Amino acid sequence: MYKGIMEKKKVFFNELSSIEFFDVIKEDRYKLLKTLKSDNRSIVKLIQFRGKPYIYKIPLEKNTRKWQRILSFFRGSEAQREFKNLEKILENGFNTSKPYFACEIKKFGMVIDSYIIMEYINGNAGDINSLPFITDTLSKIHKKGYIHGDSQLSNFILTNDKCYIIDAKFNKSIFGKIAQTYEFIYLETSCGQDIGQFYSKKGLTYLIARGIDNYLILWGRFRAWIKSLIRGERNISSSDTSKENFINKFKNKISTEKFSQNFSKVFKKKENQNENNENKNNDETKSNNQEELK
Repeated sequence: MYKGIMEKKKVFFNELSSIEFFDVIKEDRYKLLKTLKSDNRSIVKLIQFRGKPYIYKIPLEKNTRKWQRILSFFRGSEAQREFKNLEKILENGFNTSKPYFACEIKKFGMVIDSYIIMEYINGNAGDINSLPFITDTLSKIHKKGYIHGDSQLSNFILTNDKCYIIDAKFNKSIFGKIAQTYEFIYLETSCGQDIGQFYSKKGLTYLIARGIDNYLILWGRFRAWIKSLIRGERNISSSDTSKENFINKFKNKISTEKFSQNFSKVFKKKENQNENNENKNNDETKSNNQEELK
């Protein structure tokens, strides 16, 4: 990886010819083929330049979050780290996207914007049928002393009988067998079915890894709940909405029934009063007639 400064912006590139991507992105001299992803975390575009497809990725969350900007004082941009990571994966003999160019913009020493240009892999996302290739690749990563870091099914791409890994953290496996087993559990969760034939579910290692998985799921939900409170968000799912609608309907039904009951009581009371008055009048008429006969 080479480094340089262009218009007060720090750039990273794999070869001198890749520097032209700086002006290509700056001047929008590319053709947008498709937006693969666009959310609060990142924007990923499939672009074309000189007839060749590339991936243009902007890590929005890491660029804009205040805490991430403070951390960028010490570790640089997300684009820079991903560039280095892709090179490390390739150097260790695994298939992944080739990085071409990355750029970061700083203000007061903090990264406020960054992006990366990398190779587009034209293949199929991992599925149940490709599990033998995926689990074999994951095992080889573990044998090298690394972990994938996000071993869900969609982070493996199959093309030309090769398995490519994407969105990998590719860190050293500090916790050894426990971390490796956890990666298979994480992969299994993304599959939605049992894949016990590809890894061992026996012994203390599996029990610890499964416990960590359950803990992380609960912790993730708790964090999401805390964040929603801090931001004042109120995300109502479809199930919650249906429950709310049911409750409202039930309340309306009760109110209607109460009204009907109260109305019927009043009407019945009024009817009884009229009947009593009528009987009283009849009695008075009878009494008067008897007096006249006398």
